[in-house]
Amino acid sequence: MTKKKILIMGGTFFVGRALVEQLLLSPDSYEITLFNRGRTNTHLFPDLPKIHGNRETDDIAQLKGKTFDAVIDVSSYFPLSLEKLTQLLKGNVGRYIYVSTASVYDLEAIGESSISEDSTLLTCSTEQKTDTSMATYGQRKVACEEVLLSSDIDSIIMRPGVIYGKYDPFDRHYYWLYRIKKNSKVLVPTGSDNLSAHTFVNDFARALEQAIHLPQHRKTYNAITHPLVTFQEMLQAMADAVDKNPEWVEADLEFQEAAKLQPWSDLPLWINGNFFMVTNEKIVKDFGITFDSIAESFRKSAAYYDQLLWQEPNTGLGLDEEKELIKSILY
Repeated sequence: MTKKKILIMGGTFFVGRALVEQLLLSPDSYEITLFNRGRTNTHLFPDLPKIHGNRETDDIAQLKGKTFDAVIDVSSYFPLSLEKLTQLLKGNVGRYIYVSTASVYDLEAIGESSISEDSTLLTCSTEQKTDTSMATYGQRKVACEEVLLSSDIDSIIMRPGVIYGKYDPFDRHYYWLYRIKKNSKVLVPTGSDNLSAHTFVNDFARALEQAIHLPQHRKTYNAITHPLVTFQEMLQAMADAVDKNPEWVEADLEFQEAAKLQPWSDLPLWINGNFFMVTNEKIVKDFGITFDSIAESFRKSAAYYDQLLWQEPNTGLGLDEEKELIKSILY
């Protein structure tokens, strides 16, 4: 069997690292090349060919004339450099698989409706295309999608929700998993019946691999790996995964405001409302993948953190601050 030649833009950080590991499970199927800056986890994958360079510069010229069955791009954030790359690869790549984001959707315009691949997107101005702040992240991803959709390259665009699992550097899910694992009491916001969508990195890596092989496909997919879950359902799935039954100490909105608790930053994944009400019917139907249940995804995540000895999360409230807040509620 002839190996498929795969170029991965990135490959040593979060999603890219999980993807490379997934592809390496089938060593006779793929010939993998990594293009990245060579600054992150340089010890990984010593046997794979690597091309080091900054994709935002003329370093991409190193790819000129090379042919690939598929490019999987997990590291593109700026449309102008992506356009240069697609022009360079035109005629030499069979399929371009692009990791976008559910942040491309215009949530204000959509409101509380469920979000399909055809829902309203943000718009990206000329100035925003080169902006480097997180404030324009979704807009720039929209513009990157437009580059691919307007090109002649066969493309698949994947829009994940909040991604979690092994190698996650952001610790938004781990913040809660850690507390449930370690503490008998956990400070949680009230209103935990709010719905949200999530993407487990192991399943996402399998979906990206499957995208290499789909003979027929749609252009865009919401890469959500679980049905919508409430905040409390998510926490309970974590508790089940680590076999714990903590006391949930609820902080209502009045308490949160008095304590100056900030949604998302102090209480990760919490915004006091539904977010990313994203449907995944298309990817489930077209890809033919059975995704892990959310409970199983947290069991696998917990096994990963067992290996890391459950270090304190790098996001959200500090442990001492949380304990004091819990005391002020209970006593």
